Amino acid sequence: MRIFTLRRMFGLAVVGAAYVHGKRGGDATFASISDTLHYLWNTAAERLGLDRRPARVAAQRPMPGKMAPPNGLERHPRPPGG
Repeated sequence: MRIFTLRRMFGLAVVGAAYVHGKRGGDATFASISDTLHYLWNTAAERLGLDRRPARVAAQRPMPGKMAPPNGLERHPRPPGG
């Protein structure tokens, strides 16, 4: 009998997450469970030293170039009053 099979590891993770969810006073709603899972993920990433990339400010984002028409032909606007 193998001790660390994938099914057992997943089961232990589910039981651990349910325990933490109960300790945090979570409700049986999707938002509350999602919040607990985000908490667990962020805590694990922080302990392992996995930092997220800092969010880019709008001024740092590259400007999108002018999109060419899909067929390669330029369309000129119609003259007004036509």
